[in-house]
Amino acid sequence: MNPLLLETIQNLPPLPSTVTELRDYIDSNGANLEANKIANIIQKDPLLVAELLRLANSPFYGLSRQVSTIIQVISLLRINNIKNVVLANSLKSTFTIDVSPYGLDTASFLNNCSKEADFISSWLKEENKTLANTLVPCAMLLRLGMILLSNMLIKASKDKEFLSENKAHNFQDIREVENRYCGVDSVSFLGFLFDYWHFDEILIQSIAYIDTPHAANGEVKKNAYALAITNCLFEPYAPLSHFNSKKAIALLNEAKNQNIDFDMGNFLANLPKEAKDNLAQELGS
Repeated sequence: MNPLLLETIQNLPPLPSTVTELRDYIDSNGANLEANKIANIIQKDPLLVAELLRLANSPFYGLSRQVSTIIQVISLLRINNIKNVVLANSLKSTFTIDVSPYGLDTASFLNNCSKEADFISSWLKEENKTLANTLVPCAMLLRLGMILLSNMLIKASKDKEFLSENKAHNFQDIREVENRYCGVDSVSFLGFLFDYWHFDEILIQSIAYIDTPHAANGEVKKNAYALAITNCLFEPYAPLSHFNSKKAIALLNEAKNQNIDFDMGNFLANLPKEAKDNLAQELGS
C-alpha cells in the first residue's frame, strides 16, 4: 500500500464513543434489537440527539409531522438507517476540508455536496422513500474520498504537484492521477472507508458499483444506479451542466433497460433549476 495512504488510514480519527457503542450494539444483536436500548445509547450524547431530531425534521426525509423524541426518530427512519445516518453525520463534521489540490474552490465544493444530499432525497422520497432514506448517508459522504486524499496530499507537500498534473491533463484523468499519487482513486477509497467504519454491507456494495451499476445484482443494482446518477449530475468540475445532466438522463434510461425503473417525469421535475436551465438552453440553441 502507498505509505502516504497507509499513514492516512492509521491516523483516521476515532468515532465518538456513543457512535461506536450504537454501531456495535446494532451490528452484534441481529434481529434482537430493542428501540429503547438504542434510544438510551443515543441519549448519552445531547448533541447527537439534537442533530438526529434536526435531520428527522429536515427536508431530507420529508416527514409529514414534527418529530420530537428519539423513539419517534427510530420508528420513522428504521434502525439500520439510524446507524448509517449517525455514522455519516459524525464523519461529516470530523475532517478539515480543503480541496485545493483538485483545483476546486472549497466553498463551492461544499455547496455542491449539500445539493447532492438534498437532491437524492427530493428525487426519491415520493417515488421510493425507503430507497431515499437508505441512500441519504451515502450522498452525505459521496465526496469524502476526495476530501481525505486532499488532506493526504497537502500533508505530504504533494498538493501542488498533483494539481499541476491534473491541469496538464485538463482535469480529464482524475482517477489515473489519484492512483499514481495516492495508490487509490477517491471512489475506491470511499468504499474502503465505508467498510472500515462498518456501514451496512448494502451501502458498501452500492458504492463499489457506482461506476458500473449494470454489473451489480439484486437490491444493490437500484442503489448503485441512483448513486451513479447523482454522482454524474453533481460531478464536481461541472455540476448540473447540460453535458452531465444528459449523462444522468442516459444512465436513467440504461437503468430501465436493466429492469430498474425510475420515473423519468419525477426525475426531471426534481432536477435543480440550474440543470433545467442548462438543458433548456441547449434545446433552444
